[in-house]
Amino acid sequence: MLVATSVSCAHPVLRADWSQYEGPGAEAFAREQVPPPREPDPLEPVNRGVAYVNHGLVVGVAAPVGFVYRVVVPAYVRERIRYFANNLTAPRRMVANLLSGNLSGARDEAARLLINTTIGVVGLFDPADRFGFHVTDQDFGQVFGRWGWRPSTYLMLPIFGPSTTRDGVGLVPDAALDPATYFFPVGLFLSFNELSDQIEGYRRFVTSTFDPYDDAQLIWRVMREEQIVGEDVEHSSGEDTAAVQTLQAAFLAPRDPSFPSTLSDRLVKVPTTGRMLPYSYRLQPGPAPLVFLLPGLGAHRLSRGSLALAEMAWRRGFSVVLISSAMNFEFIERASSVAVPGFAPVDAHDVHIALDAVDRDLTARAPERVTKRVLLGYSLGAFHAFYIAAAGPDAKALVHFDRFVTLDAPVSLIHALTVLDDFYNAPMTLSPDGRSAEVDRILRKAAAVARHAWLGSFEYTRVQATHVVGNELEPEVEIPFSNLEAEFLIGLAFRRTLQDILWVTQSQQDLGVLRTPRSPWRRAPAYIEMGDYSYAKYFYGFVLPYYQGRIPAGAHLDPQAVAEVPSGHAAGAPWAAEEMIAQSDLRFLEERLRGLDSVRHFANSNDFLTTESDERWLREVLGPEHVYFFPSGGHLGNLNRPAVQDAIMDTVADLLPSPPEP
Repeated sequence: MLVATSVSCAHPVLRADWSQYEGPGAEAFAREQVPPPREPDPLEPVNRGVAYVNHGLVVGVAAPVGFVYRVVVPAYVRERIRYFANNLTAPRRMVANLLSGNLSGARDEAARLLINTTIGVVGLFDPADRFGFHVTDQDFGQVFGRWGWRPSTYLMLPIFGPSTTRDGVGLVPDAALDPATYFFPVGLFLSFNELSDQIEGYRRFVTSTFDPYDDAQLIWRVMREEQIVGEDVEHSSGEDTAAVQTLQAAFLAPRDPSFPSTLSDRLVKVPTTGRMLPYSYRLQPGPAPLVFLLPGLGAHRLSRGSLALAEMAWRRGFSVVLISSAMNFEFIERASSVAVPGFAPVDAHDVHIALDAVDRDLTARAPERVTKRVLLGYSLGAFHAFYIAAAGPDAKALVHFDRFVTLDAPVSLIHALTVLDDFYNAPMTLSPDGRSAEVDRILRKAAAVARHAWLGSFEYTRVQATHVVGNELEPEVEIPFSNLEAEFLIGLAFRRTLQDILWVTQSQQDLGVLRTPRSPWRRAPAYIEMGDYSYAKYFYGFVLPYYQGRIPAGAHLDPQAVAEVPSGHAAGAPWAAEEMIAQSDLRFLEERLRGLDSVRHFANSNDFLTTESDERWLREVLGPEHVYFFPSGGHLGNLNRPAVQDAIMDTVADLLPSPPEP
């Protein structure tokens, strides 16, 4: 079972008693939640220690040696070596298939070994794949799993990484059937060749993830379970709903895999905190407009979506700079003026201050290289961009933007977070008896879809082209998920972001809401308690109490006044939840946004984070010529399409020194 409501460990899971709570948001605390996917990890402190050692070996040894290796050995040669190594392990996969009862897999591996060893020149090429004999990726850990060894204690192995006691034992026959084992230098070289091309991706994952150990554990367990149990997704059909279309956002990634490595990183001191905030950037060779990119809820500057949109702007002749979301661990720890983010006016002001610091740093280092400035945000980043646009003359001491491009911004932050809570709890409509098993199945299905996409064994889109009618683009999508499955996967992704937010904020200033002791070496018990909290509970249980008595009455759009009030100081009448919710809604900015010529807004009419009335309001306030609504795409689900990206960049093309032909 991948889902467990409790974990037996040294630290018990403690919880606050909300049963008698009758204050604001009481209904949210009374609502039952889907337990977060989590399995026992009794060896967590030891596993985390081994993970730190492995990380040190990768960063301190493999990374510098791998950099030199990639420079000296061309990619084509490295690929040939990978094919050769893969061919050597064909006997292992053939035997593992036989012992698993997979005769067709054993046949394919035997054919692959024969064809690739002969026609493929001892495995340097892979003609067998073109003949229809595909690699099966079987090992003895899977064999033992199919024989009934499940579940198995999670184990982080030195050098080898994530595993279990079962898979650790399986390494013995795996090694015995690998010819490279008997020629240690050869085996070491082949393993390093495989690792060399994964180092940069690993470093970005570790940098952009708050707790790489916890994320890697969940991903590895789910994918391993899918390899053993299996999920038939090749013949699955999906529902064409907004939630399912949103899953296409997973394909939003840089077209050029090397683009992330072209970015430079710097640290800048944030005036309000005195701490150093990292940012990533890439400047055009000559003078060019600069696009500042703000990611979505909890997203890091090096997330795939952020990098994809940065590449989009770079390809069109813009310089680019990226910072992390105001609700990402990196920003909270270094640039947030408050301990608990979640109140839009203050968070947006903190973002504006950080952007100003970055702009000053860049212009000091590269004078006369920046001609114009564009603020481009998606999702929560777009929401905050509206607040920065509305600040106008009130923020004249901070960086000025010539254009604002907002992608899929919610109008009401609380409404959007409530929808994400509902999505995560979509399985609550199922029978309690089969709910946990269904959640497990959804996770395995997601792993199977990811594996098939990686192997390229089938396509997910019914129609690859995008129909363009005037300014509207209509993607036709079919990926093999039902609406309930898609909603849960979307909700789960954001719920894990909330886990990071709770850990970081309560480590900075503990409000006494969470009761389970938090240890950096044993986090699972605290994570289980955090799994009880939805975004609604976060607002009413953390954000609202933190701000009550802290905000002077009538502060409204003067976030600086908030930052200057010490925590716990009675600065005025406590704000009601309704007032904070109202100020975290774009309608609160209506007078300042109305007719603002510098804003270009893109969204989808079926985005579940906005309503039909939101769409009408945006058109009416910003002007129909500045608002572009695509008929479908869900939330961010069509940003990977070149035609959509072109439509977005066309709205700022006039800022280029020499505008290109449309």
